[in-house]
Amino acid sequence: MITGAYGGHTIDFRRFAADGVTLLGRLEAAREGVIDFAPDLVESLANGDAIYSTFLDMVDAHIKQHGLNMPEDPAARAVLSDPLCVTEPLRRLDLRAAGVSAVIWATGYGVDFGWIGIPVLDARGEPVHCGGVTDVPGLYFLGLQWLSKMSSSFLSGVGDDAAVLADHIVARS
Repeated sequence: MITGAYGGHTIDFRRFAADGVTLLGRLEAAREGVIDFAPDLVESLANGDAIYSTFLDMVDAHIKQHGLNMPEDPAARAVLSDPLCVTEPLRRLDLRAAGVSAVIWATGYGVDFGWIGIPVLDARGEPVHCGGVTDVPGLYFLGLQWLSKMSSSFLSGVGDDAAVLADHIVARS
C-alpha cells in the first residue's frame, strides 16, 4: 500500500509483522473468550499484493503515457518474506490466556451524508443516484462504494467512473 502521510512512503503488512504486529486471518467465530480465525491470511496477503501491483502498473503506465519525468522506486515493488505469523498462522486465540483485555473492532469507516441539505438521500441516508448522477441538476457523486464496480471507491478505480461522469456532464451542457 502507498500513503502520502509524512511525505509519502510505502507500507506493507509484512513490515508490520516484522515490527511485532501479529497478522491474523478473517474472524470466523468468537465463543466464551476464544476467537477462531480462518486459514485465509496467505490468500488475503496475495490478493492485496496483486491489487497493489496492478495499481503500480497503472501509475507506471500513466507516467509513460504522459511522458512524465518521475524517479523510479524499485523499493515500491519489493516484497518482504512472509513472517512466522503468516507461515504458521494463529487459528485460535484464548483472549484471557493471552492477556488480551480489550478488542478494537476496526472495520473501516462509515460515510455520513446527513450534512447534505438537498432531498437526494433515501430512508437509510444513502444517495439516490444512477452512476453518480442525481435528479438534482449539477449534483453528482463520485468515489462511492460500488458506484459502478467494486473498485469505485479506490484511488485505482475511481478514474473510470470519473470519466463516465465527465462525459455525462459534458453531454448535459
